[in-house]
Amino acid sequence: MKRILTNSSSHASRLKNVPHGQSLNAFSPIVSSSLITNFFIAGLGEIGMQGSREIHSESLFSTEDQIPRGFPTIDMGPQLKVVERTRTATMLCAASGNPDPEITWFKDFLPVDTSNNNGRIKQLRSGALQIEQSEESDQGKYECVATNSAGTRYSAPANLYVRVRRVPPRFSIPPTNHEIMPGGSVNITCVAVGSPMPYVKWMLGAEDLTPEDDMPIGRNVLELNDVRQSANYTCVAMSTLGVIEAIAQITVKALPKPPGTPVVTESTATSITLTWDSGNPEPVSYYIIQHKPKNSEEPYKEIDGVATTRYSVAGLSPYSDYEFRVVAVNNIGRGPPSEPVLTQTSEQAPSSAPRDVQARMLSSTTILVQWKEPEEPNGQIQGYRVYYTMDPTQHVNNWMKHNVADSQITTIGNLVPQKTYSVKVLAFTSIGDGPLSSDIQVITQTGVPGQPLNFKAEPESETSILLSWTPPRSDTIASYELVYKDGEHGEEQRITIEPGTSYRLQGLRPNSLYYFRLAARSPQGLGASTAEISARTMQSMDGEDDKPHEILGIPSDTTKYLLEQLEKWTEYRITVTAHTDVGPGPESLSVLIRTDEDVPSGPPRKVEVEAVNSTSVKVSWRSPVPNKQHGQIRGYQVHYVRMENGEPRGQPMLKDVMLADAQDMIISGLQPETSYSLTVTAYTTKGDGARSKPKLVSTTGAGRPRLVINHTQMNTALIQWHPPVDTFGPLQGYRLKFGRKDVEPLTTLEFSEKEDHFTATDIHKGASYIFRLSARNKVGFGEEMVKEISVPEEVPTGFPQNLQSEGTTSTSTQLSWQPPVLAERNGIITKYTLLYRDINIPLLPVEQLIVPADTTLTLSGLKPDTTYDVKVRAHTSKGPGPYSPSVQFRTLPVNQAVFAKNFHVKAVMKTSVLLSWEIPENYNSAMPFKILYDDGKMVEEVDGRATQKLIVNLKPEKSYSFVLTNRGNSAGGLQHRVTAKTAPDVLRTKPAFIGKTNLDGMITVQLPEVPANENIKKYLLCVCCMLETMLPAWDKTKPFVIPSIPHDQVWKELAVKGLKVKQRHLHIVYGWLEPLHFDAIR
Repeated sequence: MKRILTNSSSHASRLKNVPHGQSLNAFSPIVSSSLITNFFIAGLGEIGMQGSREIHSESLFSTEDQIPRGFPTIDMGPQLKVVERTRTATMLCAASGNPDPEITWFKDFLPVDTSNNNGRIKQLRSGALQIEQSEESDQGKYECVATNSAGTRYSAPANLYVRVRRVPPRFSIPPTNHEIMPGGSVNITCVAVGSPMPYVKWMLGAEDLTPEDDMPIGRNVLELNDVRQSANYTCVAMSTLGVIEAIAQITVKALPKPPGTPVVTESTATSITLTWDSGNPEPVSYYIIQHKPKNSEEPYKEIDGVATTRYSVAGLSPYSDYEFRVVAVNNIGRGPPSEPVLTQTSEQAPSSAPRDVQARMLSSTTILVQWKEPEEPNGQIQGYRVYYTMDPTQHVNNWMKHNVADSQITTIGNLVPQKTYSVKVLAFTSIGDGPLSSDIQVITQTGVPGQPLNFKAEPESETSILLSWTPPRSDTIASYELVYKDGEHGEEQRITIEPGTSYRLQGLRPNSLYYFRLAARSPQGLGASTAEISARTMQSMDGEDDKPHEILGIPSDTTKYLLEQLEKWTEYRITVTAHTDVGPGPESLSVLIRTDEDVPSGPPRKVEVEAVNSTSVKVSWRSPVPNKQHGQIRGYQVHYVRMENGEPRGQPMLKDVMLADAQDMIISGLQPETSYSLTVTAYTTKGDGARSKPKLVSTTGAGRPRLVINHTQMNTALIQWHPPVDTFGPLQGYRLKFGRKDVEPLTTLEFSEKEDHFTATDIHKGASYIFRLSARNKVGFGEEMVKEISVPEEVPTGFPQNLQSEGTTSTSTQLSWQPPVLAERNGIITKYTLLYRDINIPLLPVEQLIVPADTTLTLSGLKPDTTYDVKVRAHTSKGPGPYSPSVQFRTLPVNQAVFAKNFHVKAVMKTSVLLSWEIPENYNSAMPFKILYDDGKMVEEVDGRATQKLIVNLKPEKSYSFVLTNRGNSAGGLQHRVTAKTAPDVLRTKPAFIGKTNLDGMITVQLPEVPANENIKKYLLCVCCMLETMLPAWDKTKPFVIPSIPHDQVWKELAVKGLKVKQRHLHIVYGWLEPLHFDAIR
């Protein structure tokens, strides 16, 4: 075997194998990247042969102008590349010549065999060499060789480095601590990562819990069942690069024991003071006091969050028996209750009067008075006092008094016959007197009935009122006498009613207030009348004026007449009659007509407001009276405003319900413990009507659950909660929102009413977290309890991401990167440290601080044609984190001619990208540029003087890298690189016209539907005039461009602000327009 040694002044020697036994009497010219090449031939004997022979030949000296026509040219040669093992590496190469040269590849001066590697290494049609699943053996120096009949040209060599990641093991999900009940079960998860991936096992002390022959890689879950005692379990992750450990504490913690039986230390009429012993050696979070009336079947009322062992329970009823017990709560939950204690509150004077007081005659001078015990006696009733007088206008102290001991019936004698007496009764305890009852009247006449009881009046319609009562006790009633009057000063009317308990009074006027008194009559005479009561009849549906009207004196020569002062939204029947001197003729056929609508003049009726929970109120109402609706009610509006010290504060708010028959509404989102003023108004098609009188309501302060947050050292947070004191109905569950304060949206979870804790994982160091918990009842979620925690900062545990170099010149490069992943920042990034070095001088790295913490840097003052190694790390207030993996770039040679500049992406569509560049003023070369993309698989040639190129047939929503190079430049050429991502394929249909152009030149365009999950920021709508009479011959298969308007005018943007995406109908003015862009901003 003979070898040809080719010497080059610019790079290392090459050995070319020649089969043994062949002579070298002819060879092709070989030109490297330099312009002058020397050749000499050395013939070496076979191994073992004695001696050797050399043939010296000064073969060829060539310069660039001596290269024959059509000699191959390297348009783009391979560049330095660093790739991680198992990733794909692509070494680019493009060449030209006449005829087109064939491209082959050399690695470490030996040909690359692409046929014996199962397709892992292959040469692409563009000439690029693609290496899939790269291995360490692929590392080396690569050259591409272009060969045609005119000769052979070598590219400049480029190194391919295959980087093998070696990362010590670390815990990506460390084990967490748990507190469980005795006999409970728990799963502990431990996940470790690294390169190579570590084995993970569990240990309890020195005992291995994971078998050696079944040790999983990366993740190990320890299942513990029937745990009876606390222990520390160790997770061990190991690889060839180290061993790490993490401990999970399993704490078996039982519920607290019941406290000691509470002791009553103080008692008043409305409060009880209790003390008790904790009964627990372990700390107790707080206590719950439960109480209810003795022998009551209703559930215990609870007082939550009691932090001491002494407490006064207020708001109790006087002289009532209660049952109290105490419950202890720790972070596991609530324990069993203590033994109950029974006690009674102290006495108080009665807070209500005796009930159902009645009086009747026993004789002409004696009356019998009887009553029932007060509803709220507040103690042991010691007796009653009966007051009576013939002059009820006097103060009660001047009335006559009759004391009764422990009885609810008495007689009063020595009265004056034939007189009317007023009677009142009160009850008293040992503390004092209660209130007086309402007075009743009795006539001192034998056999005369007493007063009817419970006399009531309810309107039934616009002309009737229903009266009801209870007959007097033990009296023979012959009839009743009803006295009523229309208005306070109307004339009294009397009606005799048969014995009964109700009477319907009819024939009344609509919307009128009537007053009533009722007395019972026996054969012996008429008894005392009841106190006067009142009731108002309903509004008339057709108004009060329902009598026919006549208009006389209309001239005989008149055939039309204007009717005025009619009721709004009222139907009228109209007839016309003609008259002669003799008299009127027959009526015409009637015509029915209704006046027009108007806004309601009457407000909604019976407006009621009640608090639903701490942030919601319920408003209910009835429709306005019919004759003041003035039209068909279309809906209602509730106006409300916050009140402070009786004055409105802030802007009034409005809720609209577009239902004519709506009668209530829930208003939520209010502030707790706040007063609001609310009014309701009805509306027709003509507008809003009169508002109701303002109603005041205050939201409650209860409804917030109690929330406790405990942060652990294992990047978790234990969240515990307890029910609100007042739930305003059955509790149905909880909603928890939590997350970093600087990251949106918050994570939202919902829990059942029985759950009371949750463990949040992946709590990042150096971050502030917010937790919002609300309880839900049948109406919805109430006020949120908000807690915040701040986790101390640490040094970053992760490195900056996606370090890359762009826009490299002979002395500078533009570096950019992204911060470490959020979970590994461990605080606020305050600065970065950049470390770079010439790879040929590894012991002299340069360190540069970047303050403030920008993520871009222009690195200048570099040496031309030099490869640099660069890496970066992040700092928090606690110090620096690890360096990122290094990235290499090479500066350009000084003598590299600039053929283009400002290579950039001008526009991006779904399947195309418009690229643009600038050329020097004196540039007039016909040599085409090349644009390589899709990892070198695709090559486009373009005239450099065009300064732009539209790349088509791309895939939607895909990132592309575009390389611009001058094919006439040797040694791989100067390259410009830009990246772009094509638009997503969300508009799959065309816009559509709705209707035709109107008289104002307007037309409505319906935009295409887009998927709901797409984050649409803009619509781009291009509008061009299509007047064929003003256009030259137009090929409809090609895009339309107005003559005299440059093609790139299409990319000019005119933003039309305020046009909402959700408004799918846009108005467009037609005319002779330049191409426009309408931006619809969401």
